[in-house]
Amino acid sequence: MAIGIFLAIVGVILWLTTKEVETPVVSLHKAGLILAVVGAAEALFALVGLGKKAGK
Repeated sequence: MAIGIFLAIVGVILWLTTKEVETPVVSLHKAGLILAVVGAAEALFALVGLGKKAGK
């Protein structure tokens, strides 16, 4: 769960701070958004998994 939270934080920071940065391969702004979404999803799935373990 900690990795998901870390990815989400780094993604949001990239997304907010690299709007005007141009790179030849990939847009850092879009990469930050993807990292934030993936990190939030990973943290959510870990939280759901912990909830299911506690319910049993």
